[in-house]
Amino acid sequence: MRGWGSLIFAALVAAVVVALVVGNGESITVNLLLVQWPTKVWGALVAAAAIGALVSALMLSLPVFRLKVQTRRQTKRIAELEQELHGLRTLPIANDAASASSSTKV
Repeated sequence: MRGWGSLIFAALVAAVVVALVVGNGESITVNLLLVQWPTKVWGALVAAAAIGALVSALMLSLPVFRLKVQTRRQTKRIAELEQELHGLRTLPIANDAASASSSTKV
């Protein structure tokens, strides 16, 4: 079901882009500080949307990357602690060793 939802969403986005291209074919000049960029209205809108999506993806990927690093560190620490716990579980108990030696003396 999730695949169908993504497909429908992609089709809607494609339809909006086609409507944007058809409805905004006039030529304009975009002034960016020292640069003048002659383009169509739809080209400027699509470029702005693409740049916005790219910046958003970069900003959202930073916390995801940080969480992945944190997860990797915690997984490594858990493995170390489990290994230490296993080592502690296999140690002989001091009272059992003392009682075993005292019982052989009697």
